[in-house]
Amino acid sequence: MPNNFARVPGLLGVGLLACLAGCRPEPPTLPPADDGIELTAAPPIRPTVDASGMFASIEWLASDERQGRYTLDGPQIEAAASWISQRYEQLGLEPVDGATSMRLGYRLRTKVEAGKYQALIVQRKGKPVEIGAEQFSPRGEGVSGTAEGEVVFVGYGLSWTREAQVGSGAGSEAESGHAIDSYDDLSGQDLTGKIALVLAHAPNTLDLMALFGAMQKLSETFEADAAPLREANATAKLEKLHKKVREDLVDLVEPFVDPKLLGDSYWKVEDPKARLDLTALASVFMAQNGDRPKFDLREASLTEKAKHLAAAGAVGVIFVQGPRSFVGKQARDADLLPGVSDEGLQSSRGVLPDPAPIPVVQLRWKQADKLFSIGGEPLSKVQAAIDGDYQPRSQALGVTAQLKTELIDDGLEVPNVLAQLRGETEEIVMIGAHFDHIGTDELGSCRAIVRKDDRDAICNGADDNASGTAMLLELARAYKQAGVTPKRTIVFAHFSGEELGLLGSHAMIESSPFDQGQVVAMVNLDMVGRLGPRGLAIGGLGSSDDWMPLLDELGNYGMEILYEGSTTTRSDHAWWFRRQIPVLFFFTGMHGDYHRAGDEIDEINVEGLGTIGQLVSDVIWELAGGRAINWTAPKQGDGIGRGLPGSDPTSVIRRVDVHGNVVEVEPEVD
Repeated sequence: MPNNFARVPGLLGVGLLACLAGCRPEPPTLPPADDGIELTAAPPIRPTVDASGMFASIEWLASDERQGRYTLDGPQIEAAASWISQRYEQLGLEPVDGATSMRLGYRLRTKVEAGKYQALIVQRKGKPVEIGAEQFSPRGEGVSGTAEGEVVFVGYGLSWTREAQVGSGAGSEAESGHAIDSYDDLSGQDLTGKIALVLAHAPNTLDLMALFGAMQKLSETFEADAAPLREANATAKLEKLHKKVREDLVDLVEPFVDPKLLGDSYWKVEDPKARLDLTALASVFMAQNGDRPKFDLREASLTEKAKHLAAAGAVGVIFVQGPRSFVGKQARDADLLPGVSDEGLQSSRGVLPDPAPIPVVQLRWKQADKLFSIGGEPLSKVQAAIDGDYQPRSQALGVTAQLKTELIDDGLEVPNVLAQLRGETEEIVMIGAHFDHIGTDELGSCRAIVRKDDRDAICNGADDNASGTAMLLELARAYKQAGVTPKRTIVFAHFSGEELGLLGSHAMIESSPFDQGQVVAMVNLDMVGRLGPRGLAIGGLGSSDDWMPLLDELGNYGMEILYEGSTTTRSDHAWWFRRQIPVLFFFTGMHGDYHRAGDEIDEINVEGLGTIGQLVSDVIWELAGGRAINWTAPKQGDGIGRGLPGSDPTSVIRRVDVHGNVVEVEPEVD
């Protein structure tokens, strides 16, 4: 059968913009029959996107009536899902194969409380020592139950290899100067029937959520103190204020930063009246840390650690947040226990991941120092040693422990939306975007800020990610109304729960209504509405050697573009990358309104939205038409990375200017 999506040569580029405000391509027509003349169909016309239509969708999605589309705001997230589904129904698209509806629900675990009975007993020198309730807490990363066994210390419970180094094209060295090829806390340890004693977080890594919260407080305090000084033109006092906040930031990240190694660029104040950019200041610390091992932060979560330990045979887990993982001396000395369900990013926003099938508790580090000897040393000193040379100290401790936990949990069902434009084959091109955001300051994690002299308590998320959602809907309209049948089926996937930790996309790929092995490529649109001086970033190119030739053929459409090799963990396409499916990520960059009430529709670049949308459309045209896109094992630095595109220059393939000329790559503020 002929390929109806055969590639049409030539670029539409900037000249396309004159048509973006409403062009609708008509299906090709045949000339009247003429006896004796063999007629052939005119070549298909590439679908053309409508920028104004995308903006109209953003207006609806990012209106105050949507209240920030928070996943845990049942009425609002359901209203958004219903509206998206209705748009597809009106276009005549279908539910994906294996589903009876475009709405596909999944369950979130939203609440975990401690029951009445909890116990932690450690046998030391043949005598049971019952630990007081104030010294430990049951954890929602596990389940209700009992466990007894020998205690085995397994460090941070993590592994890393030089080949899997994420986000960097270089090798890694520990602070001692010796090259580190691998790190594996579980190597050689038999955990069958044992209780695992595990450090929280990762080597040489602070509690990042606590650090982010502390930095936000520093920033808010600084702005409150700086405002009247700016009004009074008190330059000298503003300079002192800038110096103090820099000192406070160094104090937060001690003992990981040597103030003596910070250069003049950190301490110098170019403009005392300028707003404070703590993220840029913190990037200096990242540079100081060099090429040390970069552990996958998802794998470093308590949930993932507990699941891995259970899979390795452990019957229970005792977590300890070592002193080096706390943010600031005050928190380190206080050694406070988190709540039952406080697990970083996810639980702080009201959701817990599914638990490991074993009981889990967390113990104060000061109490752990008293209870356990690890090679003759207390846990706090062992943590410092591991952080210093990245050498595991895992070993059986010669003592046994008993755990008893009782937990009570609850949850709710939330929606994803999936629709398809059926093709000629079972192969699938998936294009996705998350449609949730962070809600309001009352229901959600929006922080109210002053905007245009009014106090706005709604994070509307026009760019994040009404823009990607609107582009996805517009692509569906353009392809459906173009009247062509693709060779490969196109699946349009809208995820909720992204802001809670990529939960909707994870639920979808884990319980997919269709075989994920049919997906040949996944294209993700997240924050594509603010095309500006830094241009467009396209990430994930290391997942296939076929991506860059395709993008080179299409060109840059008059945009500055950064082509990124690595795949960020911070958006939905990461799950497909982990399944060895080629991915692309379209992104116009971070901005000052990120996760703030200022992310409004008046900041959307409508013309840029149209240009990006047409580039994405033409990429999908090629993919849906059968172009080969094969998985490529990522090269050094082109695997999963923590940063956003451009944050690590070593993983950038190239950057081009609006004329397509290669330009020098400078690190993006991540």
